[in-house]
Amino acid sequence: MLQYSQEMPIQTDIARLLSYKAGEHLALAKRASEEVNEQMEIEQSIQAVILFQTAMEAIINEEVFNHPLLEEVKLEEYDLNKRYKSLSFKNKWRKAYETLQVKDTEHLETYLQFYSQYRSPISHPRSRYQSLDKYTFKHVLEGIESGWYAAQLLFAILGKELTSWNEFTKRIGVK
Repeated sequence: MLQYSQEMPIQTDIARLLSYKAGEHLALAKRASEEVNEQMEIEQSIQAVILFQTAMEAIINEEVFNHPLLEEVKLEEYDLNKRYKSLSFKNKWRKAYETLQVKDTEHLETYLQFYSQYRSPISHPRSRYQSLDKYTFKHVLEGIESGWYAAQLLFAILGKELTSWNEFTKRIGVK
């Protein structure tokens, strides 16, 4: 059993952990889809959306606050925080891409649209009861794929690596 020590704290890449947990739920959603178990497909798809979105937030926050190429975005976030505001999730990603002069924003914009249509209604519902028919394995897989490619491009520009989408989906068993 691992024990926490102040001398040597346990560290983990939370974004990677959350991404793979989202992948596990995607695999379960795929299986439910194949079995025509709509309720289970929706539930697993929603779990995948929530976990993957949290991973995307961990990625952008880590890079904005620690990578020297994104110092400008960090300073803007700091300035806004002094006035009790901050950059939104979408704006952090857009500002990071803008600062890095990324011209290919198709995957990012597709993911941000997915985020608005799939994650926001779950996290900020206007009612406790919603129609969730759109949370299908296929739609969630496509949305997460766009986010994966957006993160992969960010990492490539920052000199980092992210597992390829094909390797990820193969590892979790959805392709």
